[in-house]
Amino acid sequence: MMNPQPDGQQRVAVDEPRLRHPLARGIELLTLMVDSGQDVHGVRELAGRLGVSPSTVHRLVTDLERIGLVSRTSHGSYRLGLEFLRIAWTTTARFPLHEVANDTLRELAEESGESSFFGVYGERRREMMFTLTVESPHPLRYTLPENIWLSLHAGASGLAILAFLPEGVRDEIARGPLGAATSRTVVDAETLLVRLEKIREEGYAITHGERIEGAIAIAAPVFGPSGAVVGATGITIPEARFNAAHSSSLAASVREAAKRLTGYISGTIKPRSAIAR
Repeated sequence: MMNPQPDGQQRVAVDEPRLRHPLARGIELLTLMVDSGQDVHGVRELAGRLGVSPSTVHRLVTDLERIGLVSRTSHGSYRLGLEFLRIAWTTTARFPLHEVANDTLRELAEESGESSFFGVYGERRREMMFTLTVESPHPLRYTLPENIWLSLHAGASGLAILAFLPEGVRDEIARGPLGAATSRTVVDAETLLVRLEKIREEGYAITHGERIEGAIAIAAPVFGPSGAVVGATGITIPEARFNAAHSSSLAASVREAAKRLTGYISGTIKPRSAIAR
């Protein structure tokens, strides 16, 4: 099994535009606590990540603690509260996207024989992260990094998202700083924009070692209720096992999986009745 290094570590919120409204900052703080993967957080640590003073964070966590969204430990640090967990569990029960997405990925992995994934788009960060993966049964496979923010221009999953963003956003990202995850990553703006047009026409992206050396990936966009792209799903294949003659059929399977996930998210397919057993 191969464990690739992500093309960039999770950036702290100080890299993003500052939010001034207390409600927005409170939500930003909760999001940071969820995304970090840590169980507990200190006030100074949160202040550093948010780019604000410790006193500001103390006021935020105090207000959030009053309504149960965070709780204070015996050591004075903070963790997500029981009320936050209750809301999360209730939402999951009402909208079992994770369950149906997992079933869809399992079917895609079984059909293709390769590892499958689902990644979500972060609109504020203009990045993506893998939130769910199903690994291939083959001993030689790639394990994708989950819950780490990654750039859009390197890799099929990111390109499948980037190609379907609004034109202005797409152009800004393409003409901004583009880091190279591997020697094959496209970092030229004009070349990237031409490629994105092709992805829009074909409905999927395929890459060869552009985020992870030796890995081929095929991905298609997933859309939300408003028709905006919210993520991507697809498969990743070791280059040594890839057969170009099968690329069209694999792409068709990926596009079908993306279509199903779009249906679940947009509500045109009822998740409870669509879960395969």
